[in-house]
Amino acid sequence: MAATSLRLSEAYAFSEMTGVLPGHRGQGISMAMKLQAIGFARSSHMWWLRTFHHPDNEAAIAMNRCLGFVDAEPRTWSS
Repeated sequence: MAATSLRLSEAYAFSEMTGVLPGHRGQGISMAMKLQAIGFARSSHMWWLRTFHHPDNEAAIAMNRCLGFVDAEPRTWSS
C-alpha cells in the first residue's frame, strides 16, 4: 500500500507512506511503489517530493537514500 498526495499550496508532493506486508518484503515492491510516487510527482509538475520513514526502518532509509532523498527541508522560494 502506498499513498502520495499533492500539497499544491506549498508546491510539493508528499509520499506519505509505503507499506509492504512482511511476507512480501525483499522483492522490490516498496521500490516500485516509491518510483510510482516519483513519477506521479513529476507528472504533476512538482519540484519537490518529500517522504517519511520510521527512524528505525533501516531498509526504508536505505531505499530512500538510494533514490536520492536527503535529510533536509525543501527550499523556500521568495518572490
